[in-house]
This record gives sequence, C-alpha cells and structure tokens, in this order.
Amino acid sequence: MSIIGLDDFSGLVENIYDAALAPGQWPSALGKICKLLNCQTAALWSYDLYDRTPPWQLEIGYDPYWMKRYTEKYLALNPYMDDVARMSPGEANYSSSRPEYQELFKTEFYQDWLKPQRFIDSSVLMVEKSMNTITTFVNVRNEDQGLFDSATIDLVNMLYPHLRRAVLIGRVVREHQDHAAEYSAALDALATGMFLVTGAAELVHANVAGGTILAAGTPLKKVDGALILDDKQANRILREALATANAGDVTLGQKGTSIPLRGATGEFILHMMPLNAARRKSVGSVGRATHVLFLSRNDPKDATVIAAFAKRFRLTAQETRVLETVVDAGSVPMAADILGISPSTARTHVTSIFDKTGVRRQADLLRLLMEMKSPFVR
Repeated sequence: MSIIGLDDFSGLVENIYDAALAPGQWPSALGKICKLLNCQTAALWSYDLYDRTPPWQLEIGYDPYWMKRYTEKYLALNPYMDDVARMSPGEANYSSSRPEYQELFKTEFYQDWLKPQRFIDSSVLMVEKSMNTITTFVNVRNEDQGLFDSATIDLVNMLYPHLRRAVLIGRVVREHQDHAAEYSAALDALATGMFLVTGAAELVHANVAGGTILAAGTPLKKVDGALILDDKQANRILREALATANAGDVTLGQKGTSIPLRGATGEFILHMMPLNAARRKSVGSVGRATHVLFLSRNDPKDATVIAAFAKRFRLTAQETRVLETVVDAGSVPMAADILGISPSTARTHVTSIFDKTGVRRQADLLRLLMEMKSPFVR
C-alpha cells in the first residue's frame, strides 16, 4: 500500500465502523477520507428512488447555503444523476473520466452551482442499491486540488466494503430508532438488540436496545467483558459458531446462524452474522469486532400478527418468512443475510409483498403491519 500506510488505513476503517454505531463520529471519519483522497467534500447520501429525496445524509466540506440550493433545485439539474442510478454496488467513477466531461461546463448546473464554489471534479461510489433506495459516496475536488485519477479511485474501491458494511449496520440502528420514535409502544415488542463481538464473544459495542437487555441481565449478560447466554445450550452453540467462523473465510454476505434461546422473561431468537474476514486480513487488524449479533424476542403475538397479515394479503410461505425477517432485522440486505438468500432474491420477494399490499416503501409496509398489530399490544 504505497499511497497510505497500512496502520493509517486500518485506523481510518476503524473510524468508519465507530461512526456506524455512533453517528456523531461521521464528520471525523469523513474528514479523514477527504484527507486521504485530497478532496474538499465528502457526502454519504441515501436517496429514495421513488421521490428522489434524501432520507438521510452525512456530509462535510459543503457550504450550508449551497447545499440548501442543491436539494431545492440543482439535484434535479445534476446531469449525472441518471447515470448514477444505473451504477452497480461497488462501482466507482469520476466525472473527468467521462467522454462528455467538457459538456458539463455548458450546463446550468455547472455555471450556477459548481463554478461559484470552484468545484472542478467529483468521484462517485455506489455503496448500496436496494429495492427502494440507493446509497452513494461522493467526493468533490476544487480547482486547486485538480482532477481525480485512477490511483485515487483505487483508494475509493478499497474503502467500499467498509463503507457498505457501515451503512448496513448503521441502517439497522437508525431504522429501529426511527421506527421506535414513530410507533413508540407498538414497536416495543419488536425492539432488537445489536451487539458487535469478537470471536471470543467479547463485547465491543452494543446499541441502545442491547444496552437495555444487558442491564436487565437476561437472556444474556456481560461477564468479564464477554457475552454469556442464560440458555446453556444456546451459549454453547454460539461459541461453536464463532469458533467455526473464525477458522474459515466467512464474509458478511454469507449465511449467518439463527439460535433460539430461553431467558427469564421468555423466548428469543439470536441472529449471528460474521464481518468480512478476508478484507480484515488484507488491511491488518480493523478494530476488534468479528461478528454482529441481533437479539429479538420470539413473541407469539408477533407470530399471530404476521400469520394474519400473510393470510389477508395471500403471501406465500417464502414471502412470509422474508416479511418476518425484514421486520426483525430492519433492512432487506440484513434479512437476506439472515435467511441465507441473495439480496436480489430478497428484493424480489419484497417487491411481490409491495404489489400485494399496495405500498411502495418499507416504512409504509411496517405501518400497515402495525395497524393489524395494534389490537394485540393494547
């Protein structure tokens, strides 16, 4: 690694993972990426494909006035937006490499938005593309910094798997928090604890719901820094699964492990998914976490609601499983990982569910489900 030292790159990737769990750390992580890529701005944006609005955006280096103008007017005038929508996950390019780059300077987008800020070139990485959103990572250089080149894009490609994983983790945390705020008590039964652990089950991070579970001391607790399950058999299965994953080359996209367990307050399901071991080896030690665990209550009321929902809208058995897992995990990519199916297969099932229920967004699907659930949670 000639442009950046291995230790520096490993530290940057660790900052990205920290920001996934603590969003307040994103400005620091994005600032370090700007320094690495020698650019003025960095923006990690998620766009809704139906109304083309950004449900959430993380950015540094932009003037607030100009960003307001961009979202109000110039997003629609950006000549590259349609091209970006056709990019595949993991694909990266930069504006000055395009044959039509010189045409950019004739556009209203350049004359009225780029030129006043002295912006001269931009790079785009497609971080994630799901059924209803795309997530992009965009960097912009000014006239003093000059144009991007292929060596810089190579660095962007090295960041891709870590940004993608951070987005997946961050989306689960964000969606559960957003849903909890919107539906409050109706979502209490669907609260999911998330834990990042090492191969020895040592706890690295826990989300808010996970912290609440740890405080209760059941169905798992922290002993000498490691997670211990109340259910001895489930605890043994977890440690065997961690040991098996540590011995092999397991990636995030491969099938995880689902473990049923009992606690003092009822029955639960623990989903375990490994982080990317191959990439971790290529850049050195990236933090300590090797696996992400999701713990949710196996509530018979929820099973009753899902079954009634599936019957009402004539969902197939596989669509029902996908629906239940999406609700549990909070996102289609995570549901695909848990079920051991490809993201495209999961999206196909969710598209069919959308068609049968008449909704077009995951949030609306959840709202419809909550309307059926409400009699059970009063």
